[in-house]
Amino acid sequence: MRTRPAFALAAAILAQAFFLAACRTPPQETFYTLSPAPAPMPAEARSQARFTVAVGPVTVPEMVDRPQLVVRRSPNRVDVLEHHRWAQPLGAEIARVLAADLAGRLPDARTVSAGGQAGERADYRIALDIEQFDAVPGQGVTVLAAWSVRHEGTTLHAGRSALREAVQADGYEALAAAYARALARMSAEIAAVVHSLVISKK
Repeated sequence: MRTRPAFALAAAILAQAFFLAACRTPPQETFYTLSPAPAPMPAEARSQARFTVAVGPVTVPEMVDRPQLVVRRSPNRVDVLEHHRWAQPLGAEIARVLAADLAGRLPDARTVSAGGQAGERADYRIALDIEQFDAVPGQGVTVLAAWSVRHEGTTLHAGRSALREAVQADGYEALAAAYARALARMSAEIAAVVHSLVISKK
């Protein structure tokens, strides 16, 4: 009889623990995209497309080739953020935003991501090998890439980009925005080469 109060108290505590566990919701996942840079030329000023540029294939390092965002904490440590993810595979996301950036810089071109009939018939194809895609929270991002401009299977130009962008706010969304700014700078380099190649063919 003397053990009943203690037993009742233990049962109440256990029941409360089960109740709290049942009510606990899993952490919410957040998804990120790369936004294109504002177009240098208004849409109404664009001329009719005279050639097509396809972006892809895009390869990315295995370390970051995953749905989760990967951030660097030290030279020898990275964190894979389980609840912070890219909205689509990273290679496809990079191709998409570069195609959009190039569209704003090449007013007489139609730009697409590689794949599909438009990509197969493109006059110029941009192939990218992303060698480094690093983000340090609160500091910035680094993007190193080798890229080439090809025409009918022939490489017309091979280039490299080494880009660093500081973050402008706290949080992982600021890292995605810094990545987008770095890729916009890369698109400017690529667009200048494509423009010179088109001019040389005239």
